[in-house]
Amino acid sequence: MTKSAKEPEYRPNMDNAPRPVAVMASTYSAAEHIPLHMHRRGQVLHATRGIMRVETADAAWILPPARAVWLPPQMPHSVRMRSKVEMRTVNIDPALCATLPATPVLVEISGLLRELILALLEEPMDYGEADRGGAIARLILTELGRLDERRFDVPMPRDERALRVARALLDDPAIDRDLDRWADEAGASRRTLARLFRHETGLSFAEWRARLRAIDGLARLSDGASVAETAAAVGYASASAFSAMIHRTLGGPPRRLTRRPVTS
Repeated sequence: MTKSAKEPEYRPNMDNAPRPVAVMASTYSAAEHIPLHMHRRGQVLHATRGIMRVETADAAWILPPARAVWLPPQMPHSVRMRSKVEMRTVNIDPALCATLPATPVLVEISGLLRELILALLEEPMDYGEADRGGAIARLILTELGRLDERRFDVPMPRDERALRVARALLDDPAIDRDLDRWADEAGASRRTLARLFRHETGLSFAEWRARLRAIDGLARLSDGASVAETAAAVGYASASAFSAMIHRTLGGPPRRLTRRPVTS
């Protein structure tokens, strides 16, 4: 049984902006959900405040303010807010996207890029190409051409039974159920559920859950939570066990992996 196909809603948003690089500011409340949709333009989704989860058919990203996700043109995705989110979206005409990644990636937001995004918000939508707005837009494109890609994605299964389990854990990674109980809730045998996770995500169920908890934990740490608070929130009884899991799963200690990038 595979996940039923859903046609993504088309949202023009800034597609008709008068300039090829346009920035939009939006505010969302905690738990607000933007259902599956897509845009003609490529997008960089970035929050100056709060944590959001961006999901495509293949992966999910949990984004604190220090990070963003690049979405190429026509990429179906949904967004769910973990907390109140101040979102800033850079919308780029498809003609300018050829040198940017062809698939979604998580990227670091440098101090310079963050300030450039905020600066373009101050300009009129029809800023002059030879004026300050045009200069800022060109600098944004230059910075995006130097994207520091990070492999902090959570691969998503496509079968609706495994997807049901994955999304429940995305909503609350601290849920402590073994594979047998998850299989009962998903309507599949333990063996089938284990096979689906391995085949569709490239990870065993235990590896997938550890990766989710590690990435979710890094987002919380980046947003200011303590190690002890974060460990409890993602299902670990001690900060040391949580830190060891981060190191084992992502190849480095939490402090290094949450370090903000140096301003370009």
